[in-house]
Amino acid sequence: MRRNGVTMKLFLVMAGCLVLLYGTTVFAQLVWFPDFYQHQKVSSMKKKLSKFEQQYSNGHWSDLQLAKETGKFMRQNQSHLVILTNTGRLVNDPFHITLLQEDGSHVKVSLSLFINSENAGWITSHLKYGQELTVRGPASGSMVYPFKIQDATSAAWGTESFQESIEPVKEWSGVLTEVVLPNLATWSQRQGLLVQALDSRFPLSTEDQLALANGKMLNEEWMDSWSGVRNVITIAPVHRSGPEQQLIFSLTSLQEMREANEATRLFYAYFGIGAFILILLLALLLSRIVTKPLLALNHVAKKMSTLDFTVKSPIRRNDEIGSLSNSLNALSGTLGQTLEELRQANTQMRTDMEMKQEIEQRQRKFFADASHELKTPISIIKGYSEGLKDGVSESKRERYIEIIADEAIKMETMVEEMLDLVRLESSAVQLNTDAVALADMIEDIAGRLGPQLKDKGLDVVLVSTTEQTVEGDRSKLEQVIFNIMMNAIRHAIPHTDITIEISRHEGFVHISIENKGEQIAEAERQYIWERFYRVERSRNRKMGGTGLGLAIAKQILDLHGCSYGVENTPDGVRFYIIFPKA
Repeated sequence: MRRNGVTMKLFLVMAGCLVLLYGTTVFAQLVWFPDFYQHQKVSSMKKKLSKFEQQYSNGHWSDLQLAKETGKFMRQNQSHLVILTNTGRLVNDPFHITLLQEDGSHVKVSLSLFINSENAGWITSHLKYGQELTVRGPASGSMVYPFKIQDATSAAWGTESFQESIEPVKEWSGVLTEVVLPNLATWSQRQGLLVQALDSRFPLSTEDQLALANGKMLNEEWMDSWSGVRNVITIAPVHRSGPEQQLIFSLTSLQEMREANEATRLFYAYFGIGAFILILLLALLLSRIVTKPLLALNHVAKKMSTLDFTVKSPIRRNDEIGSLSNSLNALSGTLGQTLEELRQANTQMRTDMEMKQEIEQRQRKFFADASHELKTPISIIKGYSEGLKDGVSESKRERYIEIIADEAIKMETMVEEMLDLVRLESSAVQLNTDAVALADMIEDIAGRLGPQLKDKGLDVVLVSTTEQTVEGDRSKLEQVIFNIMMNAIRHAIPHTDITIEISRHEGFVHISIENKGEQIAEAERQYIWERFYRVERSRNRKMGGTGLGLAIAKQILDLHGCSYGVENTPDGVRFYIIFPKA
């Protein structure tokens, strides 16, 4: 990552934002969240307690249903709840036992303020149906608020501080006929706090009594002086007519939030270093993810600046960066295509110029060669014409005229061949292709060359297993075979054979024309297809041709797409032609 690069800048910005976010979260968690949690807890408890009060006021619940609803409320809200009068006496305690006395009367014994952590085990094991019990404590109306409950063998003591001064203490004995208990596993742990909270709030002040009488719900924070546990006390008036006003008293602990907040402080202290490293790694990762496509686009742009349009952006996304990538690829493709067209046009122009220069060079060479080749017959004609003008003897006159006519014919033949060669080289000749029977064509040519063969005592041997046909221009192919055979006749040893073989190998038709005579030097073989070229031994005008026959044959074979060549044999020279597959 370069110091001034976009990746470094983006990394610093993202790292700063993440650190700020993390710091804000920690600060809010440690400073603001406890008050926010307490406010939400109190507000939620008010709403739920108000709803419970409405259901209780309008429901006319039985003792069993009241116990169920009270237990349900405490379980769902993690709080303790009792119903009492404005003087602090419990009313309709949902958790109680019922004793049947000897006189047949029933006595209800309140347990909500009796159960604590010390007697919960005894209550669980000793309160059995049909058990003989004795209860000691004050009574209010039809409810007894016990200080002590005992059976025949043992006893359990409750909390005396809240109710012992309200009514005189009495004893009741009887058989246990009803038991309604809360969940003792959680109830007993906070029972002492409930009693202390009741002691701290009752008797109510005149101001509180007036507020409750007006239907206002009281709410305050209360801390246990011994354990330091923070709680919320909520007192809601019951809107039910009766001789005494009833209150719903709820105690909800805030200890969970304090413990969680302390654990959170310790957690953030340990987690801070790891979180900082994680923030740096995350910022680095995010910066690379964001800048990676930008760097890829920059790489493509740099390649384009060097006229390299082969590199394409690999980004394929449906956003602004993807659109930029597609536009850059389209621009690269357009510029690449335009540059390629310019290169092709430049190459074509260079080719045209080279072709033009080659044509001009060929023309100059052609005129030079033609002038050189025509100079000799013209000189001969001029010399013999001057002899006739000077009045040579009658015996030489006929000879002079014959030589002049012979040189004129050679000049005419040379001019025709030169014109044919020019037309072939300029691609102005159109081939009239048709099926050509090679054996028949070669026999016709051998017949036309009968006088030349007879003069040297040569025989033509045609070797062909089956008739082979090719696609080509018969007149042009006849010119090729005629020129090669003429070349073979000129350089053949008298009284030998010229062997012509026609065959087919792997779909290709082969023709070879072989004579017996002096071989062609390796250095000269590459030049025999050029115009006006003659090997040294045949430069005499009696045996040498015009020097254009093989050059014309080369052009015709190129037009037909044939492969061709010349090679030395042990006894002479062989020309070969390979026709393309039909």
